[in-house]
Amino acid sequence: MLTYNRMVVDELSEAEIDRVFHALADVTRRDLLRRAADGDLSVSWLADGYDMSFAAVQKHVALLERVGLVKKA
Repeated sequence: MLTYNRMVVDELSEAEIDRVFHALADVTRRDLLRRAADGDLSVSWLADGYDMSFAAVQKHVALLERVGLVKKA
């Protein structure tokens, strides 16, 4: 039996799928997703966990938001 994610297969274009996988290719962005899954967290709180500038973390979050993996409230 083959199982697949309908959102990826049926709703996204090839270009959108490429952007999602590009976003997930970065270890920092994957870690941000894992941490953000714990609930509503601010970018400032997330940035405290990394040895990089707030602006760098903010850029990672912005890319995740552009591809629809996170949503800022």
